Amino acid sequence: MQRRHLITAWALSPWAAAAADPASTPEFAALEQRVGGRLGFFAVDTGSGRTLAHRADERFATASAFKILLAARVAQGVEQRRWRWEDEVPLRDSERVPHSPAFDRWLPRGRATLAELCAGIVIESDNPCANVLLRHCCESPAGLTAWLRAQGDTVTRLDRWETELNANAPGDERDTSSPRAFATTLQHLLLGPGLTRPSQARLWADLQASRTGLKRLRAGVPAQGWRVLDKTGTGMRGAVNDVALVFPPEGRAPWVVAALQSDSTAGTDALSDVHAQAMRWLVKAWA
Repeated sequence: MQRRHLITAWALSPWAAAAADPASTPEFAALEQRVGGRLGFFAVDTGSGRTLAHRADERFATASAFKILLAARVAQGVEQRRWRWEDEVPLRDSERVPHSPAFDRWLPRGRATLAELCAGIVIESDNPCANVLLRHCCESPAGLTAWLRAQGDTVTRLDRWETELNANAPGDERDTSSPRAFATTLQHLLLGPGLTRPSQARLWADLQASRTGLKRLRAGVPAQGWRVLDKTGTGMRGAVNDVALVFPPEGRAPWVVAALQSDSTAGTDALSDVHAQAMRWLVKAWA
């Protein structure tokens, strides 16, 4: 990414742009009716500043999408020399919770580096690795929330550990964010001044390596010339999410997209297709 894009992305940050959002398109409401749930969507073109929003300020459970924010917190700590990427953290069998592909690889040796743990949570969405990083770098989920407040995010919160944070009970604000808040924080950290370029490049590479979102936002862009770096999250009661940096062709400035869902009883494939269709409409509108 060219340096001018980083500057433009921050200068056009949507933190104060709520009143300027255009009305959401009827297509989003049609998608909600198709699956019987809520779709929260916020996209910002960091080159022009234009936005597209639907339920952008409603709360949704983040599920594993929070893991890219946790990885960014670790990266910032490395920048501040609080720890190093090569620092090793002990792993214990008692920390194992469901969905532990990376944790299980490293458990026999009893330790993993911060770099390995971050790759595990971003690329493979590993749950015990996330808990280990929360303890080591944040002390608790509330510690990540406090760090987010220091980044200017007054909405996103983490309250519980994996896997309890995926419960998504009706009316429960724990472990939630809004599409606007999540996208704005993602823009700040991965495109703006929240992290240095080397840290951003590391997290971009991990996002690119992930394959959990192939049927979600990535599926909605044309095959040629487009690049999508995304982090998914999947929880109870239709919490099927994807947050992404979308790079249009010909060196255009990236878009930041947050798509969060809840309350549907449809299957994961059907809800993933909602992301893909929403992305197709965005591409049609902006490309």
